[in-house]
Amino acid sequence: MKNITIIGGGACGTAVFIELLLQIAASEHSKETQITIVEKDEQLGYGLAFGTEQPGHLLNTQAELMGIHVHEPEHFVEWIKQQGGKDREDVKGQGKTEHTYTTRQLYGDYVSSNATYYRKKAEELSIPLQVIHAEAIDIQRVSDRYEVICQDGTVLSADFIVLAVGTPKPNNYKELLHYPEYIDFPWPSHRIIHRVDAEDHVGILGTSLSAIDAVMTLVDNGHGGSISLFSPDGMLPKVQPQKNKDYQRQILTIANIHKGKREKWQKVKVKEIFRLFQQEVAAYFKKGVDWKAQDREKKPADELLEADISKAERGGDDLLTLVYSLRYEAGTIWRMLDIEEKQFFKKWLGSNWMANRHAMPLYNAYRLQALFEEKKLKVYPGLKGVEFNNINRSFTLTLEDSEEHQLDKLINATGSSSQLEKMDCELVDNLLKKGYLTSYPVGGALIDGLTMQTISPKGGEGIYALGHLVNGIMLDVNAVWFNVRTAAILCESILSKLENGRIS
Repeated sequence: MKNITIIGGGACGTAVFIELLLQIAASEHSKETQITIVEKDEQLGYGLAFGTEQPGHLLNTQAELMGIHVHEPEHFVEWIKQQGGKDREDVKGQGKTEHTYTTRQLYGDYVSSNATYYRKKAEELSIPLQVIHAEAIDIQRVSDRYEVICQDGTVLSADFIVLAVGTPKPNNYKELLHYPEYIDFPWPSHRIIHRVDAEDHVGILGTSLSAIDAVMTLVDNGHGGSISLFSPDGMLPKVQPQKNKDYQRQILTIANIHKGKREKWQKVKVKEIFRLFQQEVAAYFKKGVDWKAQDREKKPADELLEADISKAERGGDDLLTLVYSLRYEAGTIWRMLDIEEKQFFKKWLGSNWMANRHAMPLYNAYRLQALFEEKKLKVYPGLKGVEFNNINRSFTLTLEDSEEHQLDKLINATGSSSQLEKMDCELVDNLLKKGYLTSYPVGGALIDGLTMQTISPKGGEGIYALGHLVNGIMLDVNAVWFNVRTAAILCESILSKLENGRIS
């Protein structure tokens, strides 16, 4: 009996479980292969991302792309319709159900219901399945197999291991951890609700989607005090229209990028890709573009948000439309770059790319706009330092121009670090120490992007990873649709090894 152990039972882990089950059932190994899921929570499918009960925590992707099955992206839409459709309070937006944005909890309900359904199917098909409610903290090699060691002392034997650990907390600002006024992660949201008083002046480290979730937690629970967001660039995400426009690029294409490589006999360069993007934008607008004006770094966030909302109401920001048209090919382009070019991209274009590529739903943009108008929300760029004053129990945040801001409570919403060493995860720490994972210089773990198998000195051929753990080699690791795709690739690799008798 071969065992495939999935560490993590959130959306990624559940996607792997379902796809594995489907592939195993269609193979000759249905009675010879056991699936084990290790998840500390009582229910599968939620995790931190989709276990939130806050109504303001919305998906940042339209429902039509959120199906848990790789070849059925609208599976989630069909489920919503069966559950009441657009009449539900937790389904936001106008137009078709396909174009709505639901709460994250509703999506968690969807994933969890599928996990329950396929657990029953495994039993009907007599495919061995066990779910262990524990937290995996280590892996060790024993002969030609692995042992998964859990915090409660449970030890599980496995031939293959899939790391689907979600998005670990960052371990930055560790010097603040022992202060109760500091909240080191926005999730679970009860940590904010129970530790922030209604009239506190709250500081939030970060201005991206995680920071917006923290704002929504506060206002959904009656917070009436000031909220200040701080980051180096001060950039809020752009705003998505009700329906993203379809656009067929003519210039910035995989073929043209490859043609440049073939004709010039040189590596693919970020500057060349950006040149093609500029040409695509010029052709789309049919006029020149002021590129300096497109840089949003350290510009008034409230004014940009107002302009973004106006564009979203009129059908969408044209630049955002072009960026979203790259959704399915960005990962391929990313893998064409070498380490040096990837690092250059992150430094030169990373912030503006993220603001365009991971935009917020219009519903939440309206709520931020109202907070700006009520003078309850401010965004500050140029964050330089954070200190805690033990005497008055407050934080002092210093900006690059030496301006200081006093805050009662502070929430770290910077998101998980891209670097493995800066993730607050005991399992990842132990795997790094043992050489079962290798850090990739751009971020995350070194993997074979064609199979999702980790590449490490001592990890053998049996450890796989997906999601945030592979954020350097893969690109859209915070998108469910992308992780569903990589889950299918991963499962095909494992099944291929089972077919060919190769374990490690």
